[in-house]
Amino acid sequence: MADERDIQIVVDDVRERLAQSEPEQAAELVAALHPADGAAVLEELTANEQLAVFRALSDEQAADVLAWLDEDDQSEIAAALPTAELSDILDQMEPDDAADVLGELTDEQAQAALAEMEEAEHVEDLLEHPEDSAGGIMLPHVVALRADSTAQEAIALLRRVKPADESAYYLFVTDEAGRLIGVLSLRQLVIANPTTRLREIMNPNVISVSVGADQEEAARQFERYGLLALPTVDEQGRLVGVITADDIIDVIQAEATEDIYRLAGLDEEASVEGSIFAASRRRLFWLLVNLPTAMLAAGVVTAFQGTIDKVGVLAVFMPVIAGMGGNAGIQTLTLIVRSIALGEVDLRDSWRALAREGLIGIVNGICFGMVVGLIGALWKGLPILGLVAGVAMLANMIAAAVAGTLVPLTLKLFGADPALASGVIVTTFTDVTGYGCYLGLATLLLQFFPR
Repeated sequence: MADERDIQIVVDDVRERLAQSEPEQAAELVAALHPADGAAVLEELTANEQLAVFRALSDEQAADVLAWLDEDDQSEIAAALPTAELSDILDQMEPDDAADVLGELTDEQAQAALAEMEEAEHVEDLLEHPEDSAGGIMLPHVVALRADSTAQEAIALLRRVKPADESAYYLFVTDEAGRLIGVLSLRQLVIANPTTRLREIMNPNVISVSVGADQEEAARQFERYGLLALPTVDEQGRLVGVITADDIIDVIQAEATEDIYRLAGLDEEASVEGSIFAASRRRLFWLLVNLPTAMLAAGVVTAFQGTIDKVGVLAVFMPVIAGMGGNAGIQTLTLIVRSIALGEVDLRDSWRALAREGLIGIVNGICFGMVVGLIGALWKGLPILGLVAGVAMLANMIAAAVAGTLVPLTLKLFGADPALASGVIVTTFTDVTGYGCYLGLATLLLQFFPR
């Protein structure tokens, strides 16, 4: 594998060859690398440079590199290729990778490419499933062994069909109806007596996932059981495909990115590259959503304007209380959203999570309340200010824990993404609660403040 410096050296060499009108030599430099590194080189080039190098690669080399490109570059290159060239390259790709490429094209372009592919059947099967389902990421051409076959017959079958490397981690056993009933390793098959029936050496406790299940459920199965491959079955339990570890890594990365972006109010197209105006347009929506919530907090402050006018020193601790509450709320929110995504917390035991986070909020609130109260008493020489600030801090830390837990769980209850807009709601809640408790308590004890 090449590091960033090596990649940049190849990029410079490729550009030099292209400047000399030598795309074949430039393609040779890319083809000499691992496909992932070759894709990294292409991603550093302009669109015209990418296409020139890509079209100079052989179909097999182009297929390998195309599978490793990010979605934007992948779709741009695929859309720019003549249909005949694209279909030849797609025929060299694994069906799940080919389906991903076609999914980035317009319906017209995808149908045209499929019509010219020699092996379009498996790809079309994948396109029938939602992109984010187990069926959408599986390899459909999995070799199934019959339970009544002998070890010798199974080995002969494998030699004849030559299964793909990435689908041969496990061997799956089916009955006469094609239902998945067992699994065994290639090692078990090789060392078994040639006349041994597969049903005698297979493990009947096979772990599988429904073809219609969400890809996150498949990812949890991989993590829970330490799998390298996971079979997919239809409603009748028939084996229809297999999900491999490399595909599930992509799922985990995509789902984690999606949750992080949504917590911050960003969409999945956000990137440090690209048009400044496009990035600004994408972010404006959630910033505009956040504006009324910020005005709500400002409205709470306005309601206590008279108190602030009489005791101006109260303004000193307002950002401290609101800021600490917001930070605590985001900590709890991040933990709960992650736990929901991993299946560690569901609606049935949400009260446990609420109780735990509530207790943490009380402990942290007492600690920070005492610190803030002491600072208020010593810094400004006003014990009453320290008391009000400390109690308000305690209340806001508890509120932050409750909001950070209940907001994502409530969104989950109504079928919405727990990460969606949770950050805006939680910070609004902590701002309103913090200001309300602080200024409300100060108003009640106004007579104890010096004028």
